[in-house]
Amino acid sequence: MLILHKLHGLGNDFLVFPLGQPAADTFLKHLEVFVPKLCHRHQGIGADGVIGIEALTSDDADYRMVLWNADGSRAEMSGNGLRCVAACIRRVTNWEKRELRVMTDIGVRVVRFLAAEGLETRCAIQMGMPVFDPGRIPFRAEPALHPPLVDVALDVGEETVRATVLSMGNPHCTLLVSSLDTAPVELLGPQLERHPAFPNRTNVEFVQVLDRHTLEARFWERGVGRTAASGTGACAAAVAAMLKHLVERQVTVATEQGSLEVAWDASSGEVTLTGSAHYIGQVAWALPDLDASADA
Repeated sequence: MLILHKLHGLGNDFLVFPLGQPAADTFLKHLEVFVPKLCHRHQGIGADGVIGIEALTSDDADYRMVLWNADGSRAEMSGNGLRCVAACIRRVTNWEKRELRVMTDIGVRVVRFLAAEGLETRCAIQMGMPVFDPGRIPFRAEPALHPPLVDVALDVGEETVRATVLSMGNPHCTLLVSSLDTAPVELLGPQLERHPAFPNRTNVEFVQVLDRHTLEARFWERGVGRTAASGTGACAAAVAAMLKHLVERQVTVATEQGSLEVAWDASSGEVTLTGSAHYIGQVAWALPDLDASADA
């Protein structure tokens, strides 16, 4: 049995499990099979992603996290996922320090606990600096394009859309729209995710500017599909709007199930993401018999 903890950040849900438990070795050997089964909404427990965590004895970080999308692909970073990890560690290990340093695939990220009440944990994450270099996003840019990549023309079928392309540790393609009511999230999301300009695929945001301090966004996540929220997506949406001088350097990003706060410091270049994570509960998952599955 694999022991996991289920949490969500504004409806973007994750299954977090300790890497040191006995069943974890078997799980890790067959990720491409187990992760999609585990994340299946009807035949598994259901989640947008799975995160393995382990305590470290390092001077640089307290914990390490490894993240997989629902389709089994590895993801570099998740803002909502990191908040869920922090909330899980706080609750399960009775973590009492004000800060938690977590090693991710893109380096150490610092989580600062702001408030905790019952199953809810509110925290702020130092998300690092946005990346605009096409080679590091990665994005196959035309030679004439120079960062930041704002209003880049992308051909999708017979249509051409304009997008801001950047990385928050993972690739993002942000479209500013006049109304989310008519935004073709389900149509353009999967096409842009696999657009040939993105060699590692991309996350996609559809963003409406409500005023100088408020955005509203819908998200299509790489390897997952449509999600209720995205932490790195909210950061990318905010940075994209800031690059076009449509909003101030600190904004609220409204999602389908709540809001996130995003600030982009003009002097340091660092982005901070603030929001809550909710602990749902602990589950024990019986790893499927692979031989039986193969025979079936």
